[in-house]
Amino acid sequence: MPKDNSDFFKHKKIWSEVKDELLGCYMVPYFNKILSMGNPILYVDCFAGKGKFDDGKPGSPLTALQSLDKSIEAYHGRYPMPTVSMKFIELNHYQDLDTNIPPQHRSRCEVIGGKFEDNIKPLLQNAMSLNRTLNVFLYVDPYGVKVLNATLFDSLAVAFSTAELLINLNSFGFIREACRVMKVAFREREDEIFSDLEEYDSSVLDSIQELNDIAGGDYWQTVIDAYSTGKIDCYEAEKEFSQQYKERLRRNYTYVLDMPIRLKAGQHPKYRMVHATNHPDGCILMADNIAKRTDRLVIEIQNSGQLSIMPQTAENEMVSDDMLMERVKTLLEDTPIPTRLNKFLADFYNEYGVLCDLARLSSGRSGSVLKTLEKIGYIDVQRAPAFTDKGKPTAFWQEGKGKTLCLRKRS
Repeated sequence: MPKDNSDFFKHKKIWSEVKDELLGCYMVPYFNKILSMGNPILYVDCFAGKGKFDDGKPGSPLTALQSLDKSIEAYHGRYPMPTVSMKFIELNHYQDLDTNIPPQHRSRCEVIGGKFEDNIKPLLQNAMSLNRTLNVFLYVDPYGVKVLNATLFDSLAVAFSTAELLINLNSFGFIREACRVMKVAFREREDEIFSDLEEYDSSVLDSIQELNDIAGGDYWQTVIDAYSTGKIDCYEAEKEFSQQYKERLRRNYTYVLDMPIRLKAGQHPKYRMVHATNHPDGCILMADNIAKRTDRLVIEIQNSGQLSIMPQTAENEMVSDDMLMERVKTLLEDTPIPTRLNKFLADFYNEYGVLCDLARLSSGRSGSVLKTLEKIGYIDVQRAPAFTDKGKPTAFWQEGKGKTLCLRKRS
């Protein structure tokens, strides 16, 4: 039986706050970037909910609109303000959502009452027929996994000027259903795996084809086979499936990151937030955003406010400076020609995951990895502009606002 979600909107839980922080803190620079280029935006919240919790805290639609407000307020572009269209799809609470839309945004918002799977393709097809230069962002936060469709996500990357995804992947829900369909015993206690997860819905699936449609292939069957024979446990199966799901997305999106949401150290992730983009700037912005949300998740939630001796990832991995140095050097071995800093950083996060925030890799502080490698002569760095207004050599380690930086390993 599906879990009773009738009380979901009474109080906003801490993990919902982390999810919306991840969304809101990314959407501000996203809107800033796209608007500054003079390009129109289509933002779709595919499972929008009420827009606001009963305790007054904003849900994902209002979080996105608050981010847009900040970007509009700061907009000083060379072009007139581009069109921003906000679409909110919601089956059960669309009337409450419509009431909660702020008056200043009603002209750019549309609340669509109905199922995601019935509305998303007509919505996107209509948008494409009107303007193929749209920049599309989909926020996909469903109750379960049944409605996820890899073919839809594939099509966005080629149909529009740019496309980005932020997906709440209920990876354990997928593993559970995959076991049931393949008649493999699910050895874990479901009340432990799915406890505290109001978003969880049983999403009963009927066939291997349905699972293939969600995953974008049959690679998941190998994972379930390994689980069924005891070669891996449920945690390892979830991690392997999530990794292969990201690899599948990389067929059409160059950069794919994820953030596991867990409430206690050593506990299975409740789900994973997966971000996909084709732009290095978007990747590093999301990586830094994930790193900051990880601090909140690990320190405030998992460790009850107690600081760790060494920084941790959301996977509860300890990350030393030596580890970062070793992995940066490994990536530099594959960087024989001058490469833009933002591309190098995006490649690092795409290859190794979000091990740290940008400051530890590339900021101007004395201990950052790349600054250390420049200081000891391990890398060559080309900056533009090369000199300050006062004629001194520039030393910045961040691109943007007319500044570019290329690096490569010294021969």
